[in-house]
Amino acid sequence: MKKLYFFMAFVLAMTTGVMAQNNFGLRAGYNLANQFIREGDYSATTKMASRFHVTGYYDARINQGFSIQPGLSLEGKGGKSKLPEGDYIDKFLYLQVPVNFLGRVPTRSGVFFFGGGPYLAYGISAKVTSDNQGVDLHWGSGVDELNPFDFGLGAILGYRFMNGFNLSISSSAGLINISNTDTKYLNRVTSFSVGYEFGRR
Repeated sequence: MKKLYFFMAFVLAMTTGVMAQNNFGLRAGYNLANQFIREGDYSATTKMASRFHVTGYYDARINQGFSIQPGLSLEGKGGKSKLPEGDYIDKFLYLQVPVNFLGRVPTRSGVFFFGGGPYLAYGISAKVTSDNQGVDLHWGSGVDELNPFDFGLGAILGYRFMNGFNLSISSSAGLINISNTDTKYLNRVTSFSVGYEFGRR
């Protein structure tokens, strides 16, 4: 948790100088989540699982064509595995701090935005379900537990209308093994979002 607090403090300090130009925004939507698995020379990806996200953010405008957008999210991740005995779905929920560096292209009706940046996340709940039955998983450092930290890179593309409503698509790729074993499990998420940004530009 100390790493997460430090990262959040860094984000706030980085944007303090331009807070007067910030707009606060909210977005939420649908996640398609899966996991990239690597063990030795073998690699595979799980099937997509339906999850969700809810994000609050500040859009700190540096100039007309560039802004920094730190946020705080509840982010659903996981994946689906098809085995002979049935389908198993990993359902993970993270508290996530993304920081996006955005280019902006104004139009008559709004602004196209695009960019990306790093994120740091901490797991707050995890379970695996099959046939409507669930088993809770635990976060920790043991081989039968999940590493609670996730760190990776994300990209986002979207459009903000003049009235504040916005649509976006984003993706993220985890760089930290969430398994405490030699088999690597890396989170992958593609998100579709609808949002509203307070304040006019």
